Amino acid sequence: MRILFAATIAVGIAWAEAVVAQQASVPAPAPTSPQASGKLQVTPDGIATPNQEKARALAEATYNTWRLSVQRGDETAWRSSTSSARQMKVRNLIISERGAFPRDFFRSAQQAPQLENFRFVGALSGCAGRTMAATYLGKMQLGDAGAKQNAFVLEFVHENGKWRLDQTRFFDLSRLPGVLKRLEERDLSVLREQDGFHPYRSIPTVPPACANPELIGKVFVDCPGREIEMRVNGVSIHNFDDERRADTISGGLRRGANTISYSIKPSSNEQDHPSMAIGVFVMPETAGNRPVCVFDHVLDADDEAKGGEFSFTVTNEHIASMGSQYKGQQPQPTHAVPLKPQKENKR
Repeated sequence: MRILFAATIAVGIAWAEAVVAQQASVPAPAPTSPQASGKLQVTPDGIATPNQEKARALAEATYNTWRLSVQRGDETAWRSSTSSARQMKVRNLIISERGAFPRDFFRSAQQAPQLENFRFVGALSGCAGRTMAATYLGKMQLGDAGAKQNAFVLEFVHENGKWRLDQTRFFDLSRLPGVLKRLEERDLSVLREQDGFHPYRSIPTVPPACANPELIGKVFVDCPGREIEMRVNGVSIHNFDDERRADTISGGLRRGANTISYSIKPSSNEQDHPSMAIGVFVMPETAGNRPVCVFDHVLDADDEAKGGEFSFTVTNEHIASMGSQYKGQQPQPTHAVPLKPQKENKR
């Protein structure tokens, strides 16, 4: 079934009207290497199996230090336990939504889960022992849904002589009974088989510090079966993998000319490549106003997904159309590919 452009943009706008500041990912400290003793099993892809007891102790000391720093609003401890790249990403996110950093980070940070509520499964290391992913298992209640079994993955990097937390991820295992069973049995081979449990293959790059935004912008991507690497205005870097997600644009958008570039390739997690949508929105800053789409790339399942470099313009008409009292014709976004006409249903 073909995607209808109007429906796709309606979904994007509905998301944009409801979206709130995205929660920043996490980090933490503690020296010593989990592979200080014992022979590592390193595979051709560079992933190793470190000493599990050392890895667990290091992961939990680092995560708990980070968790307490956020809970107590301790900026010094937070900076010490958080990777350099994550610190800058958090700063850019808050600045790009007209917040004050670090004040607004500690004001809005949600309480992180206690590891005592999870069971350690195992850890893998990468990047010649400078990155590590530790996986835990436990029940989590996300949103209004009931508590479900989730994998809780902690991603660490080793910088300046100590381990720091970069981010955490949750994976709902309720529809993956096979994976859940193997994790419960502490089958470390399943960690190697699933990318979501892998450590970083390189130390995350520290992004440039962004300036205060002229306009708050967000990018909405729905890319089942595809991986997308994206850069907006040469500063804001985004990565999407077989998911539906929205990101704040670092440095925001500006009136007039803007740029976006991205590459698209099949995801390692999915063989099918159904429809895809990318939308760039200017976000409202006045109560009652609505977001406006200024760039889109909408594809049907049978279209070839090609990336590239594109320019788009945020016009005065776009800004005016965001007002609650606007009665004129809705201005069109820049289309990366021509929209297909909507087919009428025949009975």
